Formats: sequence, C-alpha cells, structure tokens
Amino acid sequence: MYLTYTSRMMECHRDGYEEGREEGISIGLERGAYETKLETAKTMYLDKVPVETISKYTNLPIETVLELGQTE
Repeated sequence: MYLTYTSRMMECHRDGYEEGREEGISIGLERGAYETKLETAKTMYLDKVPVETISKYTNLPIETVLELGQTE
C-alpha cells in the first residue's frame, strides 16, 4: 500500500510538472509575441506611420502606441 501511495504521488508530481512546463512555454510565447508587436509599433512610429495604422496592424491599443512615442 505504501508503494502504491508513493508511486501515485510521484505520478501526480510528474503530471503537475509537465502541466506547469506547458503553461510556462505558452506564457513565454505570448510574452514574446507581445514584445515583437511593441518593437514593430515603435519602428513604425519612428518612420512616421499614422498611429491608427500602427494600431490596426499590430493589434495594440492606440494608447499603447502613443506611449511608445513618448518614450523616445
């Protein structure tokens, strides 16, 4: 009975680890995609592309695009 309990606990630990790992990868990919959008928007802003156009093509709120312009 003890070995069954220990085996089950190890299995739960392994399953939790894998679930957490997959979630971490997903969060990392989302963060990377967002950072890419910000860099693209900043480059477009510096090239004097209208804010509305930047927002449309990067799917970022206009307010976010305007904040990027203020960091220059």
